[in-house]
Amino acid sequence: MGGSFNPVHLGHLHLAQAALDSGSVDRVLFLPSGNPPHKRAGLADKMDRLAMVQLAVEGRRGMGVCREEIDREGVIYTVDTLSLLRMKQPQDTLVYLIGADTLRTLSSWRRPEDVVRLCELLVLAREGEEDMQRYAEHWRGKGAVISFLRAQTMDVSSTKVRALAAAGQPLGALVPQAVEAYIRSHGLYQESWGEQ
Repeated sequence: MGGSFNPVHLGHLHLAQAALDSGSVDRVLFLPSGNPPHKRAGLADKMDRLAMVQLAVEGRRGMGVCREEIDREGVIYTVDTLSLLRMKQPQDTLVYLIGADTLRTLSSWRRPEDVVRLCELLVLAREGEEDMQRYAEHWRGKGAVISFLRAQTMDVSSTKVRALAAAGQPLGALVPQAVEAYIRSHGLYQESWGEQ
């Protein structure tokens, strides 16, 4: 599961657990982006975001962290990460866990045809997103393997967490305790950075 995780929150963990519970995957690796092409303003340092993800998944069965994008320099694209992971783990089937909004915008990614060749897609489908089948059929026509995950979502976002942190409000209902402690002790999100 890739993302900026700016910061990681309980919604991310809930989605990962839903994927595990569905039997669609054996393990969920959180893949924090190092230098994403689409999100730069207001992004916490990659090492802070990595540390928070590590704290969030600690002790959670079936969840881990992949440093692949943290340890690389330059602008990092998903297709390059998937290519490297495929070379390092040729015996594994890679399944990319994404939201329906990502499936809608997949054609804007760098080399999307290669992305769907390198991994299967597990798409979180929420109520009212029936148009997802049309997008899925488009990509299946290009060889994609796409499954849908029906799971309850949580009313939480990284934007909301950052706003609460900036206002000095408690974060306990939105992030694991260890992540809140890290945000506080490192003074993260002390200024309002707007939507990310």
